[in-house]
Order: sequence, then C-alpha cells, then structure tokens
Amino acid sequence: MYYQISTEIMQIGFSEIDPDKITVGLISLEELERNYKCFGFANSTVLECKSDRIHLHGNIDVYDDYHFGIINGIDSEHILKLQDRIAIYIKRNLFMIVIIEDADDSVAEKLSKAMERLNPKKLTLERVIYGFLERLIADDYDAIEVLEETISGLEEEISKKQLNDDFPAEITSIRKRLLVTHNFYEQLTLLGMALQENENDLFLEDKLRYFTIFTNRVSSLNSNIQMLQDYCAHVKEAYHAQLDNNLNAVMEVFTVVAAVFLPLTLIVGWYGMNFKYMPELSWKFGYLFVIILAILVVTIALRYFKKKKFF
Repeated sequence: MYYQISTEIMQIGFSEIDPDKITVGLISLEELERNYKCFGFANSTVLECKSDRIHLHGNIDVYDDYHFGIINGIDSEHILKLQDRIAIYIKRNLFMIVIIEDADDSVAEKLSKAMERLNPKKLTLERVIYGFLERLIADDYDAIEVLEETISGLEEEISKKQLNDDFPAEITSIRKRLLVTHNFYEQLTLLGMALQENENDLFLEDKLRYFTIFTNRVSSLNSNIQMLQDYCAHVKEAYHAQLDNNLNAVMEVFTVVAAVFLPLTLIVGWYGMNFKYMPELSWKFGYLFVIILAILVVTIALRYFKKKKFF
C-alpha cells in the first residue's frame, strides 16, 4: 500500500510512484524483498529485517542517501503479549514502513490515523514522518496513568495490610512492562536524535524541529517510566518490609508463649524429680498448691508482658 501526496493524498500502486512527490509506503517483508533494488536499498538491510535476532533497543543506520532502522513496538494494552516489529526506510521524498511482525494490524491503523490528520497542502516529508512516529506514542500517557494507578493500588494494599499471594506475580508483571516500555522509548529517542542530526542532508534545516518535538516527548514519557520503576521498587521494598513485620509479630507471639510457659516447665521438672524428702509430695494439699502456683505464675507473666505491650 502506497500513498502519494501532492495537493491531496492518493493511494497508488508500486508502478505509479513518482520520485518527485512525497510517497508513504506500508509494505510486507515479501514485497520489500521483491522491490528493494528499485528503491536503492542495500541487501544487508533486507537480511537484517529477516533476521531472528532482536535488538532490545532497536537500531538506526545512516546511509549516504537514506536512513534505515528497525523499531520494536509495543501495544499499550497488551505490552507483554503483543509486540510489533517494523523496519523504516527514509529517503528523499520517501517514507517506507515494512511490517516484519504485526499480529493485530495496529501499524496500519496508526498510519491510517496519521494520514487522516495531515493537511496535504502543507505537507513535508518531515511532517509525515513526525505524524506517524507521534501516533506510536499517542496513547501512552493514558497507559502510564493506568500503570501508576495499579502500583498505587498495590501500595495501598500494603498500607492496609491486605497482602495476597498474587502480589509477587503482579509486581513482577508490572516491572516487566515498565522495562519493555523503557526499551521502546530508548530506541525512539535514538531514532529521534539520529533524524535531528540529519547526517545525509535528507531534511530541511527549518523542519528538524519536528524531530526535536518528538524526541522531547519521548524523553518526557521515558522519565515517567523511570519514575514508575523507582516507585515500583519502593512498593516492592515496602512489601518485603511488611512481610518482615508480620514474621516478627509471629516470632514475638512465640517468644511470649515460650516465656510464659517456661516457668511451668521448671515447676514440672522440679516436682518431677520425686526426691524422698519433698514435703509437698505427701501433703494433702500439694496437688492443689501446684495448680494454684502454675495459674499464679502464668497470670503474673501475662500481666507483665501485657504491661510491656508485647501483645
């Protein structure tokens, strides 16, 4: 699928591409293999698109007359399940997007939305590229807000001592989502910086501001993600601290119980020796005496520990 832009945006076929007009392409990897020579792209870029090796932070290469890069995208609603992978070629009057992996057709949807928002009478290549890249992060502020609310909810559970067995799995899932999102923003930042540098003079100097705006937005989003990573680490530490407090409370109860009944053990051991001249053994009130003594010892011990606020 190709769009050609003059006074209006028209969908055209491969054979209708006019190199003097701005063209936006969304093609499959198979179509790239068939036509890459016609566009003047290096075979090594095609091989990189076909490679199973995935760069977590993406990559961007600058050639004499075009840029080539691979972006590992994310779905803000299913970050750990659906991840897009696309290649982009940027040449004079040409912005080509190659779909390597896109299970839910989200890339085509984002490009379509970007094209709808553009005014063909004022379009430049820089504005087209910015329009598409901006759609990649358009919904991310909402997604970040949801993540923040989720982490805040977990923190509230800790403060209310409403810990559940799913907490470790939940916090681990959030940390993975934050890491994947952080890597996504890192690669977009590198892409934005490479476009700003304009090493091969593809762009007009006064239009580089679009890439500056994009890079600043991505940096802002990445700062929010880093803040949430720190927040998540704090919540995890609070969770472990709460577990330690719970364990300490249990150990405190065990200590009190042991301290209360230790004198009883001593009494039992003492009278269990059955020495010949222990008068209590032959005394008719000896049994009652030991019972009262045991109750008295336990009562005194319990009152002492309660006064010291051990329980």
